[in-house]
Amino acid sequence: MRTGTKILRVLLAPLAVAAALLCFTAAVDSLEDGQSAQRLQQVEQAVRRSCVSCYALEGTYPPDLDYLKERYGLQIDEDEYIVRYSAVAQNLMPDIYVLPVSQGSGEG
Repeated sequence: MRTGTKILRVLLAPLAVAAALLCFTAAVDSLEDGQSAQRLQQVEQAVRRSCVSCYALEGTYPPDLDYLKERYGLQIDEDEYIVRYSAVAQNLMPDIYVLPVSQGSGEG
């Protein structure tokens, strides 16, 4: 019986370590996904805040993203994010979508 118990312990120890590593890896992946989503949201909020500032100061929403970059100091890491900015009218808030480059690069 003792030999069987030792063999069982020898077999279960690596399985327990592998299970712990798997749980750790899943937790890290989940954390990275959450941070990525938070960064996307921060970029979108920065664009929206710049739009509202422009509207408050000038009475119209900006015609395009370059306007915000030049006049309001908006900075976007274009290697990381694609910002789709669609102005409909000067008195309506533009449609703003932010995508990570890895997902947005396939769109045309």
